[in-house]
Amino acid sequence: MMPYAPVLLIALLSACAAPQEEATLSRYPDAYRSATVLTFETEVVRGDELKDITSALRMRGINATFFVVAGYFESTPEVLEPLRGFEVASMAWSQPDWVNATLSERRRQMLRAHAWFLEHGFNVTGFRAPYLKASRRTLELVAELGYTYDSSLSYGFEPYPVNGILELPVSTNFDPFWDEEKMKITLPVAYLTFQRAYDTGGVFILLTHVHTSHRYLENLIALLDYMMERRVWFPSARELADWWLLRENLRLSTAGDTLILENLNARPVKGATAILRAKSAKGAVETWRDPVSGELYAVFPEVPPGGTVSIKVER
Repeated sequence: MMPYAPVLLIALLSACAAPQEEATLSRYPDAYRSATVLTFETEVVRGDELKDITSALRMRGINATFFVVAGYFESTPEVLEPLRGFEVASMAWSQPDWVNATLSERRRQMLRAHAWFLEHGFNVTGFRAPYLKASRRTLELVAELGYTYDSSLSYGFEPYPVNGILELPVSTNFDPFWDEEKMKITLPVAYLTFQRAYDTGGVFILLTHVHTSHRYLENLIALLDYMMERRVWFPSARELADWWLLRENLRLSTAGDTLILENLNARPVKGATAILRAKSAKGAVETWRDPVSGELYAVFPEVPPGGTVSIKVER
């Protein structure tokens, strides 16, 4: 027998005997397995580009975030009217001036853009740096403005805190798929990246420009329809960030066959979901069973601020 075989055998048996966690709190509300956030960089807009894109999204009940370079619409704010009902977020005032700008100039650009958005009825709470040229100092400016999130960096499929805000990492860029010849090779990358996020229960954040996505709208719609066949939540970036922060103040505990959810937030929480291995969950608002893992997703009733709700589990 190999000299390490007994040790390996004990380790294997211990791993098999270790009790599995009975229930976990899902990352997403309403029994969704994963999340997709569509982000459109909005610079020069031609013709009906925004109208066509937003119409396709509305038909499918999909939300999205449009990162707008405010200075490009200084004298034509009416061009952005199709975005009413979707999230508008800031991409500063002027892209060319951003790249080599000092920190004080970047602050001035962000403040000027913020004031313009407010003037035109857009409540902005998120930021993306032009050309994704963000630094830790830039993120400090985002926090100074009181924004909730930034989406300029690319580190995995899960939001994470940095400098007092939430970073929503970009998963993939749709724009390299503009060339018809390249598309045969590069378009599958978007599908594979989404599938990776979905299989791991992660967040898939797609970056595209309005002009690019409109030019190949059929390809984008095909990707959306593919994702919609799965258990995917389509929030705006703001909705995802708000939920992520709410979820941090939820506490899940078990007492016998009862799951108890405590809400430490100052507002009610609707849609919180437990993931467990069970036959059923009595008292859940909705349940969904993952056909691959067999896990049951059970949605709790709305829980009031500082209160608790519970569901009964049948093993």
